[in-house]
Amino acid sequence: MTRFFSPSPDRARRGAAFVEGALVLTIVLFTLIGIIDFGQILLTQQALVERVRAGARYAVVNTFDETNIKNVVLYNSPTAGSKSLLGLTTSMVEVSLLSAGTPEARIEIRIVNYPFRFFTPLVKGLYSTNNRIRLSIPVEGQGATT
Repeated sequence: MTRFFSPSPDRARRGAAFVEGALVLTIVLFTLIGIIDFGQILLTQQALVERVRAGARYAVVNTFDETNIKNVVLYNSPTAGSKSLLGLTTSMVEVSLLSAGTPEARIEIRIVNYPFRFFTPLVKGLYSTNNRIRLSIPVEGQGATT
């Protein structure tokens, strides 16, 4: 008696296990990469917020100079460095003094259009966000006056 294309039961089970394993592994990998992307976004967001806070701390205790404040946000120093932190550029940092000379005077620092790089295959690439990181702080004491 001859058998035509009739796989053995063990071989059929191995094939089914291989297909199931491939499906589960795909889902696990997508989930893991998504978790990594989400963590990266949270970490980058927090680092950008800290850069804005550093600029605001500098701005409040020093005479208002837009270039120096941008340099503190970009290089962590009032003087320009060779490489900015987090890949920020001067066009991404906006500094303004609002209501100068009044009791309501405020310094506002914003980071805009910072690009995020995703690794998840379905959204892989470089994306810029419209979400602005903004800090507005009142001018106090002798610092931050023009």
